[in-house]
Amino acid sequence: MEPQWQPPHDSPPPYPPPPYGAPAYGPPAYGPAAYGPAAYGPPGYGWSPPPQGSPWGPPAGPSAVWAVLLWGLAVVSLIGALIAGLIAFAGFYSNSYLDSYGVTTTATVTDLQRFTDTVTVEFTTGDGAPARAEIVWVAGDVPAVGDEVEITYDPADPSYATEAGSDSDVVMGVIYVVGAVFALAVMAGAVIGAVLVHRRRGKVKRQRATW
Repeated sequence: MEPQWQPPHDSPPPYPPPPYGAPAYGPPAYGPAAYGPAAYGPPGYGWSPPPQGSPWGPPAGPSAVWAVLLWGLAVVSLIGALIAGLIAFAGFYSNSYLDSYGVTTTATVTDLQRFTDTVTVEFTTGDGAPARAEIVWVAGDVPAVGDEVEITYDPADPSYATEAGSDSDVVMGVIYVVGAVFALAVMAGAVIGAVLVHRRRGKVKRQRATW
């Protein structure tokens, strides 16, 4: 029976071996792993490049998903700002138009929707024709059915009317202007964030190219 080969015992290993099957991370001074997957480290020392997020490699950059989400938020905010701006312009224009060309008359309340404070009124135009209009009442107490109220209507379209002397269209316009400004601020923040994400990803990419 031939004697079996035995490993030498005269010299200890130069470094402690890593756990079996685990990659050896660390600077080149520790050398390659005794067994298992190859160790990671900078090039020029026989090491392979570190994986993403490795403690021995450059930090991982932000995900591209963040850039996509921020650009999408910027587009949605821009669209919202444009819509709010158009509604605000319509409110200011309507108030100015009725102040210049509106006709004020007395109307009778025929219906009332309490949930929305929408008042339905009937009146007679300057031409003697009967007309009906729905008004969202925002000035003072909401009138009851059968009450007589002063309204200002558009002679070209009597179905469009507001409370006499009311600035409800101006109030609506101011609210939508504030909304448009807020949407523009969100859009600016989203654009800045997306640009920062792109710059950070480019910086990390250049760092990893040097490894």
